[in-house]
Amino acid sequence: MKSDPKALKASLLKRELELQRLIRQMKFDQLHNSSVYRNLEKELTVVKEQLTFQES
Repeated sequence: MKSDPKALKASLLKRELELQRLIRQMKFDQLHNSSVYRNLEKELTVVKEQLTFQES
C-alpha cells in the first residue's frame, strides 16, 4: 500500500506545530535544560528535514 504524500505532509506539519508548541511552553516554564527539551528539539529537526525532503 502506497502512502499518500499529501497525508504524510499534513501529518508532518501537524507534528511540527505540536513540537513547536511544546518547546515554547518548556522555555516559558524554564525547562529548556532538560533532556526532554533536547529530545523534542531533535525530533523537530528531523520533522523539518522530512518536510524539506517531501517538498523536493
